[in-house]
Amino acid sequence: MGGTQRPGPDAPTDRAAALLWSEDFESGLGGWTVNTQTGAVTWQLTSTGNTGGYTPGPLQSTTGYPGGSWVMADSDLEGTPGVAENTTLTSPPITGLDTVPFMLLRFEQSFRQLNNDITQVEVSSDGGLNWAVFPVNGEVPGNQSTPGAPVSQIVLLNISDALNGGSGDIRIRFHWLSLEGFTYSWQVDDIALLTVEENDLRLVSATYADWSPDEPDFNGLPYTIYPVDEVRELKFKALVANNGSQVQTNVRLRADIDGPGPNNTVLYSAPKVLQPGQVDSLYITGYTPVATPGTFLLNLAVVQDQTEDLPDDNAMFLRFAVATDRFARDEDAMQGDRDNGGDAYELGNWYHIRSTKTLHAIDVALSARTDPGTLLTASVYDEDLELLMATQEHEVLASELNLQGAHQFISLPLIAPVELEAGKDYFVSMGHYGGTEEVWVATSGASAAQSSLIFDGGSGQWFYVTVTPMVRMNFDPAAALNEQALDGTAPVAMPSVFDEHTVVRYTLDRPTRVRWELRDALGRPVDQGDEGMQPAGTHHVVVNGAGLAPGLHVFSLIDGERRSAIRIVRNGAQ
Repeated sequence: MGGTQRPGPDAPTDRAAALLWSEDFESGLGGWTVNTQTGAVTWQLTSTGNTGGYTPGPLQSTTGYPGGSWVMADSDLEGTPGVAENTTLTSPPITGLDTVPFMLLRFEQSFRQLNNDITQVEVSSDGGLNWAVFPVNGEVPGNQSTPGAPVSQIVLLNISDALNGGSGDIRIRFHWLSLEGFTYSWQVDDIALLTVEENDLRLVSATYADWSPDEPDFNGLPYTIYPVDEVRELKFKALVANNGSQVQTNVRLRADIDGPGPNNTVLYSAPKVLQPGQVDSLYITGYTPVATPGTFLLNLAVVQDQTEDLPDDNAMFLRFAVATDRFARDEDAMQGDRDNGGDAYELGNWYHIRSTKTLHAIDVALSARTDPGTLLTASVYDEDLELLMATQEHEVLASELNLQGAHQFISLPLIAPVELEAGKDYFVSMGHYGGTEEVWVATSGASAAQSSLIFDGGSGQWFYVTVTPMVRMNFDPAAALNEQALDGTAPVAMPSVFDEHTVVRYTLDRPTRVRWELRDALGRPVDQGDEGMQPAGTHHVVVNGAGLAPGLHVFSLIDGERRSAIRIVRNGAQ
């Protein structure tokens, strides 16, 4: 029921706190008013959301899709490039709460960012004369959505400072601003005002490895699987909010670590004092896990001197593992997937290597939206994103694909093992040539800005993504390419960077028919040949550079039903 108001602190509870007022838009906009100052984008009531473009889809809130209604500012549908957008949605007067000096505002949302779009919640305690501004979604990067979208994200704001000790006429305003125009959307539903308890700390976020793009390398990323010789000091960080009405003293982060065997410990951060409405960070440093294979279970909780009134949001449970030969950043269960709309692309993760070691293969996980029979490769790059080595092409099998929650990986052996140097960053990726057959890389977990990248074959540029591709390093020597299993086919280009021509040499263990094809960096075929039946022994193919565009090309040798792929470069590439 929309616009429900229950004044007084003895109201029925809603989740953890007492509900003072709520709006779910199931009875329409009611007394909510729309004011659009510029542009064609305007707040509107919807039960379908935007069914086209790049908006994540209809908002899956508590009372929203399917079957319910919610509100939306939809620039993806209504916007015009270059035309600024400025539209607000304001609640009717919320009265009868003048004796409530402390209050929380909660709502459910889905938002997708294009480039510096502004979404903010504004609160007035004097009937709309003055407004306190609460920015939201500032952490959502360009071309990304709120986590899990279109499944709703719950936003909780402590608006006590805006109430000036209590108000008999509260207004809530949702404000959409876009200077560029023609961006994406903001969808909102299930708005509520909640009471504030005396002692209520909330653990907003927590990690065991705090990292930012300002750091010089990727050493401090939160890896989910560390090789035994890659274990490093962790940095616990928690963002904590005092949503209560009283000062909280001796506020600390407690890390209860359950490691393999007897390797258990409890750590505490330095104490802080948090005023009502204050948000602050807590840190624990100096802890390095033992280099023992196994799983580390973490219970991260915020504690204080006072007795917590609402303990349900005071703790988070995380985990990581130590393994002999794998290096991973994903959470080992497919949560989503990513492709590039039919264009060629590469998608992967940065890793920091602390100990010199040999990389033998790259493990990738694909979603069930991938077309069986599609060809893919994987590659490892140095810290300047210069290609070091690629894998053979792999033809995807239906049995290798993942549904939601699954974690089956394909191990792609490198054409030749690569020695990784200590103290260096390396990027590993899965690549698809593009076209009508699609390859969807499984994703699992979130990535900090600049730590996971996609190469767009259409524009020839790298961009960062904030979901974690399920692309891993594999140091197991058993995963290395077995040339004998490929009937001896092991093409080598001399030279691999050429002007007029290059010679590709290969060896056959037995007589077989041999074909070859050459594709450009976007996966488009540019040349091919049929060598017919070839006897056992060493053979060669001359690749003519005349007519080839400068840049990267993929030469594939087809020996019977097997493929071997190498990368060659026509000189002149930047």
